[in-house]
Amino acid sequence: SILSIPYEDRYGAIAMTPEKHKDETLRTLADIMEGAAGRAPTVMLFEDLHWADPTTLEALDRLIDRTRTIALLIVLTHRPEFQSRWSQHGHVTSLNLSKLTRTQSAAMVSKLASSKSLPGDLLQQILNKTDGVPLYVEELTKSILESGELKEVGDHYDYASTTHHITVPNTLRDSLMARLDRYAPVKEIAQIGAAIGREFSYELIAAVVPMNEAQLADALVQLTESGLAFRKGTPPEAAYTFKHALVQDAAYDSLLKSRRQELHSKIAQAIEERFPQIKETEPELLAHHFTEAQRFEHAVPCWQRAGELAQKSVALQEAIRYYERGLSCVKALPPSVARDGYEFDLRAGLGTTWVGLQGWANPHTSEHLEAAWRLGGSLDRGDYTLRTLWGLWATRLTGGLPRESLTWTERTLALAEQRDDRRLFFVGHLTAATTHYFLGQFTHSIVHSDNILNRYDPMRDQGFAEFLNHDPKTVALAYKSASQWHLGYVDQAAATAEMTFIHSRSLAHPFDLCFALHFCGMQVFAYRRESERLRSLLGEFEQVSADQHLLFFQHVLVPVCHAIEQSISSGPQQIADAYAKIMPGYIAVGMLAEVPRFKAEQAMAIARLRNIVSAFQLIDEALEQIERPGSGERKALAEVLRTKGLILQMSGDERGAAEAFEQSLSLAREQAAKSWELRTSTSLAKLWQSQGKRKEALDLLKPVYDWFTEGFDTKDLKEARALLDSLQE
Repeated sequence: SILSIPYEDRYGAIAMTPEKHKDETLRTLADIMEGAAGRAPTVMLFEDLHWADPTTLEALDRLIDRTRTIALLIVLTHRPEFQSRWSQHGHVTSLNLSKLTRTQSAAMVSKLASSKSLPGDLLQQILNKTDGVPLYVEELTKSILESGELKEVGDHYDYASTTHHITVPNTLRDSLMARLDRYAPVKEIAQIGAAIGREFSYELIAAVVPMNEAQLADALVQLTESGLAFRKGTPPEAAYTFKHALVQDAAYDSLLKSRRQELHSKIAQAIEERFPQIKETEPELLAHHFTEAQRFEHAVPCWQRAGELAQKSVALQEAIRYYERGLSCVKALPPSVARDGYEFDLRAGLGTTWVGLQGWANPHTSEHLEAAWRLGGSLDRGDYTLRTLWGLWATRLTGGLPRESLTWTERTLALAEQRDDRRLFFVGHLTAATTHYFLGQFTHSIVHSDNILNRYDPMRDQGFAEFLNHDPKTVALAYKSASQWHLGYVDQAAATAEMTFIHSRSLAHPFDLCFALHFCGMQVFAYRRESERLRSLLGEFEQVSADQHLLFFQHVLVPVCHAIEQSISSGPQQIADAYAKIMPGYIAVGMLAEVPRFKAEQAMAIARLRNIVSAFQLIDEALEQIERPGSGERKALAEVLRTKGLILQMSGDERGAAEAFEQSLSLAREQAAKSWELRTSTSLAKLWQSQGKRKEALDLLKPVYDWFTEGFDTKDLKEARALLDSLQE
């Protein structure tokens, strides 16, 4: 893959996430350098690091870490404003390069003049104007020596005229331009080369420059002999590089605006005609030239393609930059359906890229996806329409607003029916199963899950996970299993969860599998209070997310699962500490879904440590979030209210506790959530037992327990059975 050699037909697709693929690519590049350093001590030079893209900096992270143990010296140069990310490493040394002293500058002038001295007053002008900047010293000295206003006299130079006066350029740019102005063909070549970039090929400049082959060859020789550019290879396979970015800038800035546009247009045309592969592999290069030529209608699809390629390779910051460049070009286009389509695609791409970079709740995600949806009302943009709907739904749900997310679910289902679109159908029912689950509407969640399961075709639909990272059948089974637990079918829930794992593993899609392990672990086996099974799933979840470099799972959801596991297996101090550690990071990435549940479990642990005031504060925060406009996350509300009752009971307020338990029971019955009803009935029955109300306790608990037909080996039912036995003695 890294060598672009076709392999799929023989070996099959690589079973790794884009994140892991990028990680392996960077690791391989580091391995190559380590191999070179193993053969002989090696030096690498990175110049102008202040212009490096984020992925290059990631590659340097790996290399610099390895230089601790291998014979590799890395030299990095950058401007002072670049903030080094390696300065704290013990094996990294920073050197601040100060300006040359006057003595050093004079020595440099002497070297450039072949050790022949310049007139004293002229040397002082050079030293004063260059102020110790090496490139300026070099270019100003060369400019004066090439001016023809000096003559060699033995071991020194003297003025060529009797006026003893030379016009010394005031700036480095003036000095560079003075040199270029003396050679008209060289200046033109430099200007065209500068429009191409810091580096340009012989083949490309030959396609643009209005010269015959002999004139071009002569001008390029003069350019390299002047020292303003360097050549690698032999024409027509040669490549030329400006000695410094300032040389390129000086040549480019000397062009009139109209001439620049003309050149960029010719360069873009030459690239399209002679290097068609660039449009597919480096579309940002073609996009840049179309943009500078103000041919925006051609630039936009190239920026779109560049963003998609960068997003696919998980170069997310680069992808955002390309999409935003495309948007700036769209703004220059006249109103039209095509223009709206371009903007829709770019904003949809931006929205999903921001998700990958900073999560669903990032404000940039909603900003771009909502703008895309407003544009998309009259457009059928295929995959982008689906991704936009999915994104707008997900930002609400993960942000703790399931009731608000339902609007986007309904729109997706309506559009699926209107267009008879299979993928919209799956996404609509997938989001519906999820949203209704978090709203505490468990029977509705199962209905939508079954709609997916009844229509899912293994051969036809397995590629769905490559599109949205979730397989419809995996999601449907997962939410069905979680809903079954809430509805009291606790053994069926476990069996359905195991089916979820089997199916997801068969797909070999790491993200989908991590979702299954995380979700069913949290929503089924944690609620069944099976710590051993939960630890097993957590181990697999942790391993897959680390192996595949799935950072959100690895750094956010794995710690959450550890905290949940501790909540059913550890003491109150460990539970309180675990939640105190994970909650800030979870909320910091914009995740509010499940927070009421986490705060209730944290509150119970804190209450057991006798910090009743803080426990009540957490319960109040959980209830406030559930009642927030657009939220309605009632999935665990019955448990939050039960926990409130337990804390009230611990504080000595038995009447308040009974009221909270009654509220919990009322909600559980409304939701047909038999598992919550059993837990709360057990808690209230214990309270009544302690008050001597044995008959009331028995009458409350026995009908609920007798309803169950399975799960009698689970802790909830065992505790209820033990309490019933004590009440019947």
